[in-house]
Amino acid sequence: MATSTIPILFDKTHLTSIGERLYTQSLDLVRELVANAYDADATRVNIVAETDRIVVEDNGTGMDRAGIEQYFTIGSRFKKSYPTSRTYHRTRIGEFGIGKFAVLSLCDRFELYTRTETYAATVIFDKEDFEKREKWEVPIIEHEIGGSSKETGTRVVLYDIKKRLEVYDMDRYLTSTFPLTEPDFSLFLNERKLEPKYIVGERVTINHSSTFGKMKGEIILASLTIPRELTGIGVRVKGILVQRSTFELDQKHELMMRKITGEIRADFLPITTDSGGFIKDSPEYQYFMSFMQKKLQQVIKKLEKRSLAYSDTKSEKLLSDVLSKLRNSLQRNNDIFGSADLPLFTKKNKKNVAEPEIAGGIIGKQLLKKSKKKSEFSIFSPEEEMKKALKNAVDQLRPKMRKHVKTVLKDERRIVKKITIGGSELLVSFAHLGVEDRESFVDGGIIFINRDHSLYKKIEKKSELAAYHLMRLVSQELIKFAHPRNLDTAFDWQGKLLADAYKE
Repeated sequence: MATSTIPILFDKTHLTSIGERLYTQSLDLVRELVANAYDADATRVNIVAETDRIVVEDNGTGMDRAGIEQYFTIGSRFKKSYPTSRTYHRTRIGEFGIGKFAVLSLCDRFELYTRTETYAATVIFDKEDFEKREKWEVPIIEHEIGGSSKETGTRVVLYDIKKRLEVYDMDRYLTSTFPLTEPDFSLFLNERKLEPKYIVGERVTINHSSTFGKMKGEIILASLTIPRELTGIGVRVKGILVQRSTFELDQKHELMMRKITGEIRADFLPITTDSGGFIKDSPEYQYFMSFMQKKLQQVIKKLEKRSLAYSDTKSEKLLSDVLSKLRNSLQRNNDIFGSADLPLFTKKNKKNVAEPEIAGGIIGKQLLKKSKKKSEFSIFSPEEEMKKALKNAVDQLRPKMRKHVKTVLKDERRIVKKITIGGSELLVSFAHLGVEDRESFVDGGIIFINRDHSLYKKIEKKSELAAYHLMRLVSQELIKFAHPRNLDTAFDWQGKLLADAYKE
């Protein structure tokens, strides 16, 4: 039996097509060029985006002849063998060595110029010329270095762009992708420095060590609405933002996830060849997924409590405003309940004095007091004295007016308010009673308004509608006591109460 060998051949035309298929969007190709500059300890990267040309230039360490050969080696293990950069000890981003050929999906020709302190060269990669050559090689032009300049770096130019990349899209993509908060790394697009976006909100720090490696970052509970592209947690691997994820929690907590953003770094996660996703069936990713889901569940509970607290504060203020208006309306229409038996009210031995009379009395006394000091013959003081007197009167009046509507009970299920009208008191409970219960009813001498009723849930974010809804229900329960047998009269009086409540 004879044993021999056969060659494994790789057609040149497949080199560019593999690069094209590995990257899902053209912006990823620009990312690869910037990532190479970052790995080369560049402190400044300039991108020039024109209609038919893209230039990416950096001030990194540059490459010598051996470095260029390594750069054009498919699947080079250099970055795995040397995972950190020499000067700034950055964790190198690039890994597979195919990204430089992927740019050929944007153009058919690119040039690379690079320089170290002792070497400079230009490599020209033309797709048509490369495929015609019998050998796997591309032309290189080596330059003589003259003068005293010690500048180093690399410049890549993509010619005759097939598909134009919008500057706005590049800006958003690169800003969110690269670690722009690092003190020794700056990125410029068409001469404008890209700045990281700061999100206002509460921050939850993550600093966790596992058997696979460290996870470090923060989850942000945004105070304001955040752009769609910043929703979810950004996951960085070796400094590069791979993707944003909601960790499958958006289906159950869609509204809450719209308020959550942030970033976490986990360098141990295995990524796909195009650096656009993760190898999801790996044990590293499975552990990471489980950890982040638990952490986000805790954050969502916190956000839900904060949302409920805000909703309660808003509802309490709304109810106070509604009851204040209703109280004034009841004073104007006290004849509605002249002969009615209202068990909602607890009678007190106090003189029922209308608010306008109280106000007039205080203001009048202040004006008279000031005028007597000025002149014993004058009842009215000058304009300035009148303004001061009015201010003092209002300052005395405000505390008394506030006492007319009080919160007597507030917990996670209800807000109970008390209205004082002359010598009577009225209790209103704004409570979570369940979606199946009635809109409003009276029990034990208290008016109950259901916060869970479907009608209120639909309008609760619209303040004016919600206020009218509450006013309608409270007045409805009052009128039912005053005129239980005459619906026409009851509805007429309710309309009168509502109209007078909104007169101010």
